[in-house]
Amino acid sequence: MTTPLQHLVDALTLECIDDNTWRGIGSENDGSESTYGGHFLGQASAAALASVADDRPLHSIHGYFLRGGIPGEPIDYEVDRVRDGRSFSARKVSAKQHGRVAFELMASFAVPDAGAIIEPAPPVDFHDLPSPQSLPRYSEVMAACDPLPIPAAWALREHGVDVRPLNAPWTSLGPSVDNGIRHWIRANGEAPVNPALHSAMLAYQSDESVSDCLLIPFQLTWSSPGLTFVSLDHAMWFHRQIDLNAWHFVEQWASTASQSRGLTHGRVWDQNGALVASYSQEVLMRMTASED
Repeated sequence: MTTPLQHLVDALTLECIDDNTWRGIGSENDGSESTYGGHFLGQASAAALASVADDRPLHSIHGYFLRGGIPGEPIDYEVDRVRDGRSFSARKVSAKQHGRVAFELMASFAVPDAGAIIEPAPPVDFHDLPSPQSLPRYSEVMAACDPLPIPAAWALREHGVDVRPLNAPWTSLGPSVDNGIRHWIRANGEAPVNPALHSAMLAYQSDESVSDCLLIPFQLTWSSPGLTFVSLDHAMWFHRQIDLNAWHFVEQWASTASQSRGLTHGRVWDQNGALVASYSQEVLMRMTASED
């Protein structure tokens, strides 16, 4: 296991404080003054997963970012065991620092069941995509950018998830045909074989660049002067159990923006073209007019 992957696994391996409380380490090197949203998503999912039997995989999460977290400081996750039925379980998770709630998550779990199946088609060019091994690593792509589109603390370091960019404003191919971001992902090394861990890892990763799709049509970046850009809420659905020791293809795009809010989406496909997960995120985006 690589050091960056070990750091991610450590972040998603929570300390049990009591029957309903788990503690996670604070975020580091996020490139901002607040906590990376995926840190909350991954750790809150891990806390919810720790409170449910292994035979009930996570199938959906709905989270709200209520205030910026404090990097480097531990986060307590209080789990409310809302319901345990014959087929479904529900959990509410409150993430707290210094007694104040910074993030809340609802998570639902279900006993695996056979039923009607609809198989959506993967992207039209899926079978012609370049292999992930043929693409440069995320940090290599970012190192070639001048100026950097995002803070160096995040852009230039190795991460627990290996991202191989294909379409983005910072790649040679530019954004996808729908003005979005597409890339391959997998664990940066071999992650432990643990379905709950891989679900939490995907929740963590799902926040990495989906909101950037809202900036593309306006030719903005995180460093644009006068930009306020904050995640408001995030929803995710797990259609199949994911194994992040294998490559997966991610496509992301924005669908609408109004009232200073925008909605973005993502889908995760396995190497065979099966849809593994879907997610959406709402973002607050405000521009302050610069003074001449």
